[in-house]
Amino acid sequence: MKTMAACVIKRFPKSLLLANLKYDVHGCLMLTASLKLKVPPNYDHVVYPERRRLKIMEKIPPLDAGVRPPKMMKDLHLMRGPETVHNKLQYGDYGIQAVTGGRLKHKDCEAIRMIIVRQMDERNMFAMWRITNLWQSVTKKGQGQRMGGGKGSIDHYVFPLKAERMIIEVGGECEFVEVYPMLKAIQKILPFRSRVVTHESLAERETREKLEEERNLNPFTFKYCAQNNVMGCQKFLNRYDNMWYGKYR
Repeated sequence: MKTMAACVIKRFPKSLLLANLKYDVHGCLMLTASLKLKVPPNYDHVVYPERRRLKIMEKIPPLDAGVRPPKMMKDLHLMRGPETVHNKLQYGDYGIQAVTGGRLKHKDCEAIRMIIVRQMDERNMFAMWRITNLWQSVTKKGQGQRMGGGKGSIDHYVFPLKAERMIIEVGGECEFVEVYPMLKAIQKILPFRSRVVTHESLAERETREKLEEERNLNPFTFKYCAQNNVMGCQKFLNRYDNMWYGKYR
């Protein structure tokens, strides 16, 4: 005659039978679960700005009355190298940081703003721009025009940024799990490589880079080869390679 415990065991999957089974006085299977309660985070440090939504970026920068908008050059040096000022989180706990240099157009700013408006909960969250107005003019000639004839007319304005520049910040009484899908959607529409960052990830990345540099056993690094002109490599390097040693392009 089968016992009651044997009948109960047949109803459970094999994965549960691998654990230490316990039975009560009547021979029934007893299942116990250990609960790990998480301490709720403290939001006393949160300071909400006057405007919690992202402001609308204007297509044209503000100009004085009667001033003709200037035509500018490409100035690729504005997108080269690392950002040394706006590379840390200041207002929120989460944000998006550029990995490479690039340009932000008005349509990119509007796409970011619409994602924030639709997915952000304004009751306990806020978002802030870490970029200023679009100020660099980009010229373009009409379709079918020949080369020459002077510089074309202004087509649109952009904001050039360097690597490690913070683009937006999100903060408030929220956790990373709530903010991550929204920031990931913004990251996919950006015209350059970027990453979602927190205070912890920025500190961890900085520590990891220092450890990798200290634990490197290969003496022939990019910096050593460039400074000592190993195999005549200097004739293939430019001034930016001698400034950042291959880390930034």
